[in-house]
Amino acid sequence: MNKAALWRRAAARLLTGWSVACMAMASVLLSGCYDDGVEGDSYYVFVGQTIGDFLDADSRYSDFSALLQRAGVKGLMYAYGEYTCLAPTNEAVEQYISENYPDYTLETLPDSVVEALAKSHLIGEEYLTSDLATGYLAEPNMYDRRVQVNIEKEYDASLNDSMTVYVFNNSSRIIQGNDTVSNGVVHTIDHVLEQSSYLLPDFMANRCEAEGFTLFMEALRRTGLTEAILPEKDEDPEMEAKLAQYAANYTGKGQKVPSARRYGFTVFVEKDEVYARLYDPRNMAKPVYTGDLEADLQSLANYAKEIYDEVYPEDAGLYDDDYTNPRNPLHRFMAYHILPRNVGYSDLVLATADWSVPEGGDYVEYYETMAGPLLRLQMVSLQGNNIYLDRCERDNNRMDGVQVLRSGSASTVNGNYQFINNVLAYTTGVKNMFLTERIRIDTGSLLAELTNNNVRNDADVEMLGWYFPSGYFESVTYDDQCECYYNRWPIPQSEVSDGWSHEDLMAYKLDNMNFGGEFDVTFRLPEVPPGQYEIRIGYVANGFMAISQIYFGYDTERMEPTGIPLDLSLGGGFPKVGMIGDADLFDDRIYDISMNVNGLVTITENDKTMRNHGYMKGPDAMYRVNTDRVTKGQHCTDDWWYLRHIVTTQQLDGRPFYLRFRKVDERTARILNVDFIEICPRSVYNGAVLEDRN
Repeated sequence: MNKAALWRRAAARLLTGWSVACMAMASVLLSGCYDDGVEGDSYYVFVGQTIGDFLDADSRYSDFSALLQRAGVKGLMYAYGEYTCLAPTNEAVEQYISENYPDYTLETLPDSVVEALAKSHLIGEEYLTSDLATGYLAEPNMYDRRVQVNIEKEYDASLNDSMTVYVFNNSSRIIQGNDTVSNGVVHTIDHVLEQSSYLLPDFMANRCEAEGFTLFMEALRRTGLTEAILPEKDEDPEMEAKLAQYAANYTGKGQKVPSARRYGFTVFVEKDEVYARLYDPRNMAKPVYTGDLEADLQSLANYAKEIYDEVYPEDAGLYDDDYTNPRNPLHRFMAYHILPRNVGYSDLVLATADWSVPEGGDYVEYYETMAGPLLRLQMVSLQGNNIYLDRCERDNNRMDGVQVLRSGSASTVNGNYQFINNVLAYTTGVKNMFLTERIRIDTGSLLAELTNNNVRNDADVEMLGWYFPSGYFESVTYDDQCECYYNRWPIPQSEVSDGWSHEDLMAYKLDNMNFGGEFDVTFRLPEVPPGQYEIRIGYVANGFMAISQIYFGYDTERMEPTGIPLDLSLGGGFPKVGMIGDADLFDDRIYDISMNVNGLVTITENDKTMRNHGYMKGPDAMYRVNTDRVTKGQHCTDDWWYLRHIVTTQQLDGRPFYLRFRKVDERTARILNVDFIEICPRSVYNGAVLEDRN
């Protein structure tokens, strides 16, 4: 809960001494605020009432109350806690039954439907409208489904002004919001929350005509990619047993274990109207989309061939007749639209204000697509923090990128789809972008399971760490001797048993992965365009870290050591590292070197010394988080306990590759910390212009 919500909650508690007469006045005021939207942070406090009391006091919710009672969850709404109730009106419930179960009444609905309806509208966390953002709510509803939020502006002629409109799951709009009670908040909605039990491809097929993406859907089906986005959850009994055992072992306060290993997918969708603006390169008189799906599919295949024959000339003409072949141009085109992670709009790019973003720059994420190549996502501050795919702003390769639209996305059991405003493709321009850009992948971004299982976006400030058994991740492997856990700032110092303060964590994106025990850990890194790259890791360096031998290779059975073992415990002040903090150096980036009258070592000179030793300072834009959790602490380039290590320089050949970290330290209770991995092309680390220090 944010600070504003905490303040309002505290205010609600203080109001418990109000008289019954005051409460009655609040009820009168409420009756006059039934509106088509929610303005700002307006809210009402119902002193002493629970959600259950609130629903009982208003006959407009009698049908919904009956559903809660039948589902056995009404009693929970009288209990202590912090809940959000999305309460549909009687009209909304009746409309839902009429449209979806015309042969049933409220009393005869099947039990399974009643349970789904009741639990879908209850969330075990309080969300006022001021807490909402376009994308998924961090906390799933009690039916274990993620709730999608769209926030839009709508013109109101009576007010001669625009008003904010909040919509859940693309259909249920708040018509009366922020009714605060003792155990949470109630938002009245005008439609029953559409809580699909469909898997993603089935839901998309059901919606494609109404929402106008029939050609995209046909191409998804004909390439066989609908089958690829069907999985919902790992049902392997061995994994289920491991998770149950971990849940029994990690029972301390703040320690968490996921209940399952869920899969997830995000699909970026072009509507038919986008394809109608394109022309078939083999028949320039024909738009790609005309409404004749068979002819249009061939036009889209021709369009994809024009792009991918240039990017992959070695495959040109070899796989054109088989849309299901991963090397077919249309298959590549469609697969590049799919992320193997279920991530809502607001979580596409993780924004960590002030702590780990290039100052004056933008937040960026890199995700592997189902086609193989990376997709670059950028939250563009100069465009109102809109999100763009594959945008490039370098003079020699400017691309506007493809905007992800804020509204119109929809979620299902195992994924969501989001509309984009233009055609997305892995073009030669995109390929060249990756060849001329340092690619920094946060480990929280690398591991899709952290997103699919609501770990990375866990809003619990008491969380100490999430723990995972072997076999849980696709992109990192380890055996049962290794203890793998994820943590994220802020970590409450009062819960740290070793007494070491975790509250001033320094970490890119404010999270990192850790591996304890006798670890032997292998990361799988995504493919990048062929070329020479420097591969680096960012990590916390302190006395808790181990000595590790690092290996590189394309085959986990045949990997080569990258040099002598790396002592991860050595901070920047050790001679083997050679770091001098920026504050003690002459800043030759700003001042002319001739002004260095005191003979101080320059920042550039110290950077070169460290590189000769195989190290770099942490990113210039990162800061340690102070224990007040508000102000910036020490600048990363002045912090001896956060470093980058240059693991190896390799000629990469366009395939995924692996980094292995094996503990060779005889000391016990030592760990491996990997915050991020950088894949830096030669044009950046050895270019005519010095690589930026961000």
